Amino acid sequence: MPSRLLNILRSMATTVLVAAVVLTCSASALADKLHLKDGRVLEGTVVREGKEFVFFRIKVGSISQEQMFSRDQILKIEQDDQTPKDDESLKAKEEADRKAETDKKAAGRHTGATRVAILNFGPPNEWLGSAGDMVGVQISASAFAAAVPMLKKEKVDVVVIRINSGGGYTLERDRFEEIFEKQYKPNFRTVAWVQSAISAAAMSPWVLEEFYFFPDGSIGGCTEWSGGMVASKGARLEMILAKMERASELGKHDRKIMRSMQIMEALSVDYDSSGNVVWRQDELGQFVLNRHSNVYTMNASDAVRFGFGEGIAANKEELVKALKLQEVEWVAENVTKFLDDNIRENDKVERRNRETFDRYTNARGLAAQLQDKQRRGQQISIARRALEEIKRFVKLNPNFQFHLGIELSPEWFEAQDEELKRLAALP
Repeated sequence: MPSRLLNILRSMATTVLVAAVVLTCSASALADKLHLKDGRVLEGTVVREGKEFVFFRIKVGSISQEQMFSRDQILKIEQDDQTPKDDESLKAKEEADRKAETDKKAAGRHTGATRVAILNFGPPNEWLGSAGDMVGVQISASAFAAAVPMLKKEKVDVVVIRINSGGGYTLERDRFEEIFEKQYKPNFRTVAWVQSAISAAAMSPWVLEEFYFFPDGSIGGCTEWSGGMVASKGARLEMILAKMERASELGKHDRKIMRSMQIMEALSVDYDSSGNVVWRQDELGQFVLNRHSNVYTMNASDAVRFGFGEGIAANKEELVKALKLQEVEWVAENVTKFLDDNIRENDKVERRNRETFDRYTNARGLAAQLQDKQRRGQQISIARRALEEIKRFVKLNPNFQFHLGIELSPEWFEAQDEELKRLAALP
């Protein structure tokens, strides 16, 4: 096949970008395939590969992004271009890669200053609301996982997770817990710096052992809600309470604190004879922090006063003092940008998902009103295309199943398919 025609066919490949990690499922046969260990198969283009990572380009419409995956996430890679490489060229490339790695390591040596990176878990206030802050939509656990090898290459000592989010999906909380516990804590001194951490944004980093706060920072309000804003009950509630008890143990926090953040449970504080804080699940302590009729949200002052928080810092300079660091080098700006760009791109896709859903409902509604069969068929075709795109969104990011105000369950999709068939059969 002539190379020009092949390039044209490549440019016509259709891919679908999804929010939380910005995943892809392509309809094109001419695409590289990335098989992940969690069972997903992504289609797009391998841009470049390193010893510990792969950059993979994914695209939806006019939105294009390079996503990085660590090697420990990848099962195998199938590349469309299977042309054998010349052995000498491969050896030369390997030698060049080794030299580049050696040069980078030499450049990365520092003079003893603690190397600190700040990663945004949600848009900082200075973004002025330009992107959403939902855990599992804009804030992606997979993106934080992909950042780990980048942080290692930058020889980061301390990772500061700057949190500013109103919550999100419990499913993503589970993923963040595993990533923070198994990938961040063993490799870096990982601390939270809280601007606002509500619901899933408080629960996701709960396994971290050090929490610092902005002066007006707060954390809590962790009631789990399902469709129709109904609080979880029964076995589901017991399960999520048990999960957060385990997270409290991993983070070395008294489990009573999180329990009062999840359900209406009293919380108070006493001091023992040695001056240590004693948390109580009642209102009988010397300091009552939460009444039994409320769900608890902890402010920065109380967090530090009673030993949950390590310090209060309004800026990086104050944070350095609170961290008790002497000489600091702020590094890994590329990793910060990688995660910030991921938030922005995920936000674009989330908006597109909503637009697609609106396009579907509008086309289906119009089809139901039209008497002319040809015009009705045109609207049905628009609705079917939009419905298929919604199905792909939900398949690749299960969080979207609950994101549009109704539950996009398999039964819902089946009902929509039947409705479109019924409309198409009308005379």
